[in-house]
Amino acid sequence: MDKELFNNYLNKYIHLLGLYLNKSVSDEVVDDNELSFFINLSKRHSLTALLYKALRDTKINVNKEYLNKLEQHYLANLRKAVLFENERKELYKYLNDNQIDFLPLKGIILKDYYLDQYTREFADNDILFRNKDEIVKKFFTDRKYDVESFKKSNHDVYMKKPCYNFEMHRALFGESIKNDKVVKYYNDIFNRANIRDGHEYVLSHEDFYIYFTAHSFKHFNNSGCGIRTLIDYYQFLKNNNLDFDYINKELEKLDLLEFSNMISTLSNKLFNGLSLDDKEHEILLYIASSGTYGTLEHAVAKGVKEQGKFKYMMSRVFPPMSVYRSLYPWAYKTKVLIPVAWLVRAFRILFKNPRRAATELKMISKSDAKKEEK
Repeated sequence: MDKELFNNYLNKYIHLLGLYLNKSVSDEVVDDNELSFFINLSKRHSLTALLYKALRDTKINVNKEYLNKLEQHYLANLRKAVLFENERKELYKYLNDNQIDFLPLKGIILKDYYLDQYTREFADNDILFRNKDEIVKKFFTDRKYDVESFKKSNHDVYMKKPCYNFEMHRALFGESIKNDKVVKYYNDIFNRANIRDGHEYVLSHEDFYIYFTAHSFKHFNNSGCGIRTLIDYYQFLKNNNLDFDYINKELEKLDLLEFSNMISTLSNKLFNGLSLDDKEHEILLYIASSGTYGTLEHAVAKGVKEQGKFKYMMSRVFPPMSVYRSLYPWAYKTKVLIPVAWLVRAFRILFKNPRRAATELKMISKSDAKKEEK
């Protein structure tokens, strides 16, 4: 697809989302080519369920066969969300019974700001907890979850069919995010949170915005973030009267004020139909090409640009000490075991996901080639 056509379709897609988010209707027509683009883009950005509601509720003229297929995706996401909701209730009760402080994160909070909470798709549920790792683990193992990761990073991962995926965080940010200010700021977020019920904590709207901005910047800066993030911002800002004197003061401490201003302005302009300047349009194209959680291509391009081809490749196999502290604590504590961690990391890169490793090598080569052409 050529650039002009891509921009045209993307603008129509954003226009449709803006109509829906502002509860507007239209007699416009979306042809099959445009709809195919909308569907493919929505899949990459975890917005298929929302696309269905946008097409239905705005009353735009569209192929009903496609609309029926989208409805099936929406209903599947609704079922998944209800299953997760019931499982969360059991988990919350267990954490309360065992006197474990916990704080629901990200999508668990943001879904409530959507016009229909079942249009906010998610891959997992993220929950911060304080101490008692083994007791938390027992909840999941007793319920026959697979332990995908335990004490290997700042969060543990538990999965079970048909769709359950919980990330239980012992810290909001790992040492590997390369922003010491953020890591220190969130060293114990419970001190900044309020008790909602029993041992469940909740952040103020302002502190949630600050946390979500730090989280979004991590994705944006590493490999990109998606259009869903812009909708998250738009809905959260639209539904809360925030104290930006406090927010901006805190974001300035974290070197995140510029990013916050950029992404909040961009989301507001996009879904209110306002014109973008050249820089904002460039950022939109970067976000649109990123998918929900960013792309490997964006991550590689950033790494090669900052470090050069050889240094970036070496950093993937022999990462900085902050990565060992987060991913290989057993090696970080003794230091003498770091060469063993090298072997473990190399084995994972080459044998656990060889296709990804090969793809990354090709991307490194292409990024370097583009750099030399300039």
